[in-house]
Amino acid sequence: MKAFKAEGEDSGQGRISRGVEITGDVIFADALQVDGKVIGKVVSESGTLAIEQTGDVQADIDVGVCVIRGAVRGNVSAKSRVEIYRTARVEGDISTPVLLVEEGAQLSGAIQMGQMGKTGKAGNETARPGEALRADATEQLRKTQGAS
Repeated sequence: MKAFKAEGEDSGQGRISRGVEITGDVIFADALQVDGKVIGKVVSESGTLAIEQTGDVQADIDVGVCVIRGAVRGNVSAKSRVEIYRTARVEGDISTPVLLVEEGAQLSGAIQMGQMGKTGKAGNETARPGEALRADATEQLRKTQGAS
């Protein structure tokens, strides 16, 4: 996400430019690029948040995809993935099924990874690490033994 182009219609992509500071909740649909400062909360059901090198986000983030090249102070939750590049400085907990961290990135916080709801069992989010995987493996073993 290097540039945004508006072609006739509203493309659903937004940008918080360098020198702009927003305090409060930011809700977006498709994509948001942050080169400025955001204080509060950033939310999108399935959109992509790109925090560029000059971006400074002091907020809890709940998005589809989060790409971090700048500074984040707050918890990050992404439904698809989080990408943290070498220029990033992150202070907060991260919850995502896929995490990419480039060598040189600064990261301070807890990391929780896994497929939420993969087993379809209620309360899976509070299961101990590996518990859902053991349940899946046990189920597969039963099916394999039953087929023999």
